[in-house]
This record gives sequence, C-alpha cells and structure tokens, in this order.
Amino acid sequence: MRSYSLIAPGDRVLVAFSGGPDSVALTEILLHLRQQIPFEIALFHLNHGLRGFEAERDEQFCLTFARDRGLPIFVERSDVGALRLKEGLSLEEAARKVRYALIREIAQKWGASKVALGHTLDDQAETVLMNFIRGTGLRGLSGMRMRSDIFIRPLLTSSRREVLEFLQARGIAFVEDSSNRDPSFFRNRIRLLLMPLLEELNPRFKEALLRLSWNVQEEIGLGEAKPDFPWEGEKGVTRVSLDFLLSFSEEKRLFVLRYFIEQARGSLWDVTREHLKAIAHIVAKKKGVTILPGKLRVWIEEGYLYASPLFLPLLKTPPWEFPVTLPGQNILSEVGLSVEGNLERVLKAQDGWSVTLDFDKSTPPFLVRNFREGDRICKDGKMKKVKEIFEGCGLCREWRTRIPFLCDQEKILWIPGIALDERVVVQENSRRILSVAMRMRKR
Repeated sequence: MRSYSLIAPGDRVLVAFSGGPDSVALTEILLHLRQQIPFEIALFHLNHGLRGFEAERDEQFCLTFARDRGLPIFVERSDVGALRLKEGLSLEEAARKVRYALIREIAQKWGASKVALGHTLDDQAETVLMNFIRGTGLRGLSGMRMRSDIFIRPLLTSSRREVLEFLQARGIAFVEDSSNRDPSFFRNRIRLLLMPLLEELNPRFKEALLRLSWNVQEEIGLGEAKPDFPWEGEKGVTRVSLDFLLSFSEEKRLFVLRYFIEQARGSLWDVTREHLKAIAHIVAKKKGVTILPGKLRVWIEEGYLYASPLFLPLLKTPPWEFPVTLPGQNILSEVGLSVEGNLERVLKAQDGWSVTLDFDKSTPPFLVRNFREGDRICKDGKMKKVKEIFEGCGLCREWRTRIPFLCDQEKILWIPGIALDERVVVQENSRRILSVAMRMRKR
C-alpha cells in the first residue's frame, strides 16, 4: 500500500464494505495502518434487496462490525431488480451501476478523498479473463487499476487465499454471499469452472494475468487524462458533431467514440469493440441508428451523433395526437410508432418502453400525443408539471415534443421511461391489468 502511495496523512477513506472476507480484511489492514498514518475511515454498505434474509444478516453484521470498532457506517438500500427491468440490464450490471452511483454520492457527502475497494488478485484475473472471452481490446486486457479517480484497490496484488489466511490467523469473522456460488453468473463460472482448469496448466496463472494487465496499462498509458471532446448535454441526451468525429482516422475514431459512449452511458460495462464499430459505421454513412447494452439508443440526425436512454421517436414535429384502441394493436406510421395493449391477469416485467396499469382507474378511449405546455402528471403524491420533470431529467427543450404520452380522456397516464401517473398504479386489489408497450417503427 505504501509503495503505491494509496493513502496519505489526512485522507478520509470510505471503504466499500459488504461484510465479506475481502472488505473485512481490507478494513482491518486500514485500521492497523491508521496507527502509523493519521487518516479517517468510514464504511459504506449497500443492501441490494436481492437475497432476502441473507441480505438482512449481512447488514446487521456490518452494523455490528462498525460499532465494535468505533467506525461510522453508511447503509443504503436499493431495489436493483427494479432497475434491471427498467433499463434492460443484466443483474450484475444493474448492481454495479447502483453500487458505484451510491458510493460516489456518499463519498461526496462525507467528504471522502479516497474510496477503498476490496478487489483482489483473483478478481483482477477473473476480470481480465472475462473481458478476453467476450472479445475485448487492450483496455479490457488492462483490467482494474490500483488507483482510478478516487478509487483505490489496496488488495489487488493479494490473492483470495492470502486474504482468508489473514482472517483465520486472527480469528476475524466475516459473512459469505451464497450468490458467489451461483453458476448462472458469468464471473462465477469463470471462478468455479474455468480458472481451476487453467491453473492445472499454470499454477501461477492468476499472477500471469496480473502481469499482463500491468503491461497493457503501461502500453496504453491509462493514467493519462481523457481528451477534452466537445460534448453537448448532460443527462437525457448527449451529442457530438459529425464533423468533429469525421476529422479523425477510422481507428482513432473508435477511441473517440469510446469516450462519447462513456459520457452518455456512465460506464463502458458490456460495451464491446463491435458495438463501437456499429456506431462508427453509422457515423461514416452519416445516417442510421444502433442500440447498445442498457438500451442506449445511438443515432445520427442533422449533423450530430446522439445518444440517449430515453424513449425518443426520431422525428421533429409540431403538436400531434392519435386515437389508439387498448387492448389492441395500433400502428402510428406518421410518427413511426406502434402501441400495443393487452389485458393481463398478473404483472408483467417492464422496461422503459412498456408498462402495466390499472385499467379500471383509466377513462377510455385512449390517445397518444406529444407534450403540451401546462401538462401535469401525478408523481410523488402530488400533481407535477411535466416540464419540471423533463428539466429534472436534463431533457433539453427541443426534445420535449419527441416523447409520446399515453393519455385517457382525463389525464396523462404514462410517459415512457420517465413517469407513470400514480393514480393508475396496479394495486393488490386491481381486477384488470392493462399492459402497454410502445416500439419504434420505420416511417
């Protein structure tokens, strides 16, 4: 830890603390180091809401651990399953997205100068191998860094076996996550099935992958600052001019697009070189659309490359509205949209483009239209201006008329990807459940 200058006197270090062996060992080591270097420690624990009783047990363990050592602890809960359905992510990606967003938020509130993560040599080896199997470029082979932004990984050169030996020798308790043995997760299959076979060929295979990651990091200079590209937009919609992108060679353009997608999406998780090449293809043609993991829509329009997770019919248009029959299938060719509804007996999985609502609390006939000044929808227990909701999403003015609204004769029922009127939310006593899906169509 000292050789990498990960912690300096006066630091405030927030530890990502699951209660598992890695985070427990990391915290114990930091507590020992604090006797030699003056710095502050706090813990952050996230209950993902996925493992029922076991998750509650882990949370109580973390609270007790922090209390016994006199450490402040921040505990957050999140419905990762709901985010997974809403954004069409894998469970692993949804959990990772929530975890990093919350830990950054808590780090900022507490004033942390560093966030310590318990990744080990085994985690690094698994990450590099997973990226290799998916088909990665050099950055995927570089794996995780010892230091990255505010994040530090003090255990990255220590094996999982060494961590367990450290804890057992000192009689330090920890909890175990049973999902780490679930072979339905890609990382677990690497750990439980593939890695033992590779270690038969090379008993030091994990160390070899660690050296590979370091060599690649040196080659591509991961420590350098990201280029200052002319992005426009914050949340909602991100764009960059085609002229800027086309000023680069084809290979350099992929490098630029990588940063564009990271800016628009928040991470490059599950984004492969093939995805970047698909974007480069529509850039070269100056037209087209492609979809990335997490349902990020990327398209060309009026001299710009756009990216947005929001549901946006790709059409500039004045006020419009069309009647739709629900249940039933409706094709709105004028705006390139299909709207389909079915009556269901149980709730169906939803994403940003589909929804279920209480049919008996609506007032048919239905219609689909775009935004009007003064529109309101019931959200968070009160009527809110849709304009203010859009502003909260960072959606610029010229895009507001591009989002379709599902309405009945009295109110806005649903704004895809943004809001469902709380008066039509399905309850336990709902008798008829209407499932509605909107999809883009070629005009």
